[in-house]
Amino acid sequence: MPRTGIGKRYSSNNAILQFIRQNQEISQSSVFQGTLYEHTVMRELSEKLNMIHLKKVGGSHDRGVDIRGRWPLACLFGQVNKVVSLDNVPKRCKIHGIALKPLRCKIDENEGKLDPLNTLVQCKAFSGSKVSPREFRELVGTFASLVPDSQRNRSIIMMCSPNLLTRGGLSLINTVKVPLIYLRIEMLQQIGNCYDVENSGRLLNYYENDYAATLLRGCGIKEWLKLSLYK
Repeated sequence: MPRTGIGKRYSSNNAILQFIRQNQEISQSSVFQGTLYEHTVMRELSEKLNMIHLKKVGGSHDRGVDIRGRWPLACLFGQVNKVVSLDNVPKRCKIHGIALKPLRCKIDENEGKLDPLNTLVQCKAFSGSKVSPREFRELVGTFASLVPDSQRNRSIIMMCSPNLLTRGGLSLINTVKVPLIYLRIEMLQQIGNCYDVENSGRLLNYYENDYAATLLRGCGIKEWLKLSLYK
């Protein structure tokens, strides 16, 4: 299947519906469900988190990454800061023995500018089982293999699944020394022979591990979601 790109603030409902129409003959397969979920995740990343340049890159050589994109946090921060006053953050923080500079400080120092973050996304369309700690370990390995140490704080890796985090998964991701975000995004609901594209497949939960929370401190992402400023 050809790679799919999504531009800034572009709604992909039409792309989802087109994929469904073109693949009716395999609609009961796990490949269909997995690809449909990836399209759903791309829509939510674009519409809810303001991500841009999203591309579906899954395949035999994806090295564990299904979607790549860019996240213009400075733009998101600027919009939130017009609505609520965000607290200042320290210029240096330490997490897991590593000293880092929160990205908010760089936004302030560069007069509201910051290059978009590289974003790597893995999708797990599990309807009956939860993501295991082993899969999170593999995800951290993917980040380490694809992102040089010099770019560690300029990149984010995300795991998307329809399920809540397990206690073991939560404990594990908070110990890793990479910025990892878990997104609970529901699968599209099927009503008869049709999928409810308009009212299902939504972002339900957003969770930053301790490293990501430190790196993204003060950027206003949670306020953006809580106040539904993406609407």
